Amino acid sequence: MLNQKSVRFLGFFLKAYPGRSALMVLLLILAGLAEGIGVVSLLPLLEIAAGDSGAADSLLTQVAARLLGALTLQPTLGVLLAVIVVAMALKGAFYLLAMRQIGYTVAQVATDLRVGLIRSLMQARWVHFAGQPTGYFANAVGNEATRASWAYRDACAVLAGAIQIAIYVVAVLLISWRVALLVLAVGFIVMLTLRGFVREGRSAGAEQTRVMKSLLARVSELLLGMKPIKAMSRVPHVLPILEEEAQSYNQAQRRIIMATETLRALQEPVLVLIIALGLYGLVALSGARFSAALLIVLLFYRLMTRVNYVQSQYQAMAVGESAFWSLRRQAEVAESARESLPEDGLTPRLERAINLESVDFAYDDKPVLSRVYMSIPRGTFTTITGPSGVGKTTLLDIIAGLLRPQRGDVYLDEVSLGSIDIEAWRRRIGYVPQETLLFHTTIFENVKLGLPHIGRVDVSDALSAAGALDFVSGFPEGIDRVVGERGSRLSGGQRQRIAIARALVGKPELLILDEPTAALDPEAAESICETLKRLRGEVTVVAVTHHQSLLEAADLLYQVEEGTVRATRGGG
Repeated sequence: MLNQKSVRFLGFFLKAYPGRSALMVLLLILAGLAEGIGVVSLLPLLEIAAGDSGAADSLLTQVAARLLGALTLQPTLGVLLAVIVVAMALKGAFYLLAMRQIGYTVAQVATDLRVGLIRSLMQARWVHFAGQPTGYFANAVGNEATRASWAYRDACAVLAGAIQIAIYVVAVLLISWRVALLVLAVGFIVMLTLRGFVREGRSAGAEQTRVMKSLLARVSELLLGMKPIKAMSRVPHVLPILEEEAQSYNQAQRRIIMATETLRALQEPVLVLIIALGLYGLVALSGARFSAALLIVLLFYRLMTRVNYVQSQYQAMAVGESAFWSLRRQAEVAESARESLPEDGLTPRLERAINLESVDFAYDDKPVLSRVYMSIPRGTFTTITGPSGVGKTTLLDIIAGLLRPQRGDVYLDEVSLGSIDIEAWRRRIGYVPQETLLFHTTIFENVKLGLPHIGRVDVSDALSAAGALDFVSGFPEGIDRVVGERGSRLSGGQRQRIAIARALVGKPELLILDEPTAALDPEAAESICETLKRLRGEVTVVAVTHHQSLLEAADLLYQVEEGTVRATRGGG
């Protein structure tokens, strides 16, 4: 009794993996048929063993005789035993192949869900990515993708059980259609009676998904800010927040366990009671032959255990289903925020200047910039200053094409940035953000940052241009030194120089820096200033800064105040 959401869940995977699903279903059908052949052979075997005189009247016996006759075999004891053994062996082989196919597909499902979400996030507009807690993404890529793939595995188990049920129903029909209808009715009643535990599992699974997403989001944020939290002794105040989230997750887990184990505990007593009543009715009241009654009970038992198994697996699928839908929602939202890139965009050329003309920008209808005019000539050193929160970083993001203005436009020479191949333009940019992030790997890998054509000589040249080669050469490992978590094995000034080297290694035409000397001691800040001054003329430099040496060295200085921009040195 699948609900609409479960049907959509199954439909998604059947559509996404049609070949794998078709092969899996075929193998399960073959396994079920092989088991059915073994079952068909049981009644003649039992009748021969019991010496029932009415064996010839059994429809199942007649079907078995016809099948054996088609194979030119006689329904003797030895032949029937051999058929049962071969049929069960084939069933096991087909079932193994089907389960292996399911296992491989489960692993592929988790991988595809992760990769699909990562691609959607990477291709989304920057404003979407910046507006989401990173813990949500980490939870989706790690936890939710795994749980979703397990839910798919459980869905396959439901399908396998349903096929086996169908095979047993056919076998029971060959003995007695009345018994078959009774079995179906009883199975339906049992599933209907216990479906409340499935609903409870589904609800608890959804709560588990919600709480885990919130918990990992908080943990990610707190780990990034752990240093000030410990330095200000805020751990006793922050810890209860995480403990409360963890307790909520624990409660959801308890609900899942209670629903799952209650369902499992009730299934067997109900099944035994039904079998006991059924066997008594068949033998004592209806006068059915013992061999036929025994086989009916056996089939009924196997059929009801399959029904119970399907219901248990369906409950497990319902518990994990919410993780799939949560991950899908994140991927769909990211896909809807996909960055719109012009087809056949023009090749970017910066020969004269970058110009912002009448640019307006707002976040959620909150104005940040209004009628901004700026000109940044090629090869100049331009600085942008102003109070916090007035839109300086937003200006940098607009120049880089990470944000698009609501009005006005950005021009490279006379060509609108909206008609340019924006990816090609970004490949010509070196960007140093306000918060320097180094990965827990070597200096070489941090500077290279995935560029396949960058070699050790290129990294050394970039380190030299950033004024970092001297201190890097002083390390015993050189550029192979591991920098530690977020660059913890380096000083603030060293981290900033590595970040500048990363920005320079691709030989950019435009170098953008957001507060490159913030949080540095005066000596380190002055050293960074000297490095940037040396780059004048080699590359167009745009820096948001409050550092006096940089402001004095700039060819152009723009002041941002209350959403307006004015040139206080150079510019127009």
